[in-house]
Amino acid sequence: MDLPDSRESGSQTPPQWPAPAEPTGDESVNSIVAELTQIPDLSVSEHERVYQRIHDGLLADLETEAD
Repeated sequence: MDLPDSRESGSQTPPQWPAPAEPTGDESVNSIVAELTQIPDLSVSEHERVYQRIHDGLLADLETEAD
């Protein structure tokens, strides 16, 4: 993803990050991935905790579907 050069940005609004997740068709996956929206409001030191929770949630969901 290319970000605009700060010298050219002027009054432009910065891109939204993270970009809104596309619906997956699986509500449990959608709800887990939706946790990414918390990232911009957290300090960097808290990012790992959220990423780990998302990873663990997706893994648990995958294992549940495999049973």
